[in-house]
Amino acid sequence: MRYINAELRRMEIDDCNRGGPREMEQDMTAQYFLPLATYPDSSSGLIISNALTFAGYYSAHLHACALTVAIPHIPNAWSSLLLDTPKMIEHAEILSRDRAATLVSAATNLAASAEVELSCRTVKTALPLLHDTAATEARFFDLAILECIADVPDTRIVAEAVIFGSGRPAIIFPKKTVAGPIDHLVIAWDGSRAAARAVNDANPFIHKAKRVSVLSVTGEKPLPEPSGAHLAEILVSSGVNASSTAARFTSSSRIWTLEVTRFCPWRSNRWRVARASFARPHVTLTNCPRRSL
Repeated sequence: MRYINAELRRMEIDDCNRGGPREMEQDMTAQYFLPLATYPDSSSGLIISNALTFAGYYSAHLHACALTVAIPHIPNAWSSLLLDTPKMIEHAEILSRDRAATLVSAATNLAASAEVELSCRTVKTALPLLHDTAATEARFFDLAILECIADVPDTRIVAEAVIFGSGRPAIIFPKKTVAGPIDHLVIAWDGSRAAARAVNDANPFIHKAKRVSVLSVTGEKPLPEPSGAHLAEILVSSGVNASSTAARFTSSSRIWTLEVTRFCPWRSNRWRVARASFARPHVTLTNCPRRSL
């Protein structure tokens, strides 16, 4: 017992010498995850560039994972007669491997020029399990970086699998979005456990944002009136430039949408709109693009 108490005391002294547990936590390097699809559609080069820029801005390490596919062959008399199925499967798997090599090479070259810590690996998975594999891999990291392109349905499926299956926060880049420093961060707050988790997951971004808006909607579900304002007060006491806005739900629609406009200071003729849907609690990050979208 004396030995245990002495050891605990030594750990406390070490913590004090290093600035305490908070400083130790701040010294930890964030680990970001980037899944790269190779079949049927390939991930874009833009998402690699965005992921590296985003990781570099937050001094994080980026882990890119190229997912290659293994397509099972199901013997069928008609398919063997009309189509050369084994040849088609072989061609698809070769295409997947070639795309993986191209994406990994592009990421490596961009990381070297951006001076961002990058590690790459390739994971082979059965085609039907591609999306679940992306979610499983994401569980090992602090955050997942995803793309969502309307005319490429597979990107949406992968994003949904990671968001709902990994248990980790995710950053989604829509098509043609270019990463940059976060100017304005919007919190859709309903006081729920899920909203509290979303805010906690977004803490690194909240404390670096220039401005944070807490948006609350009353009338849709029981929500104390000052709930959003109280969160904003807590954030302000933490040194965050935060404010709150409350609106009353009046539409018959189950999804109520707010439009938040914010100005990009170095493009004086450009305004952008960030839509914050209150279908489920989340944190919306908005950033000024470095070029016209």
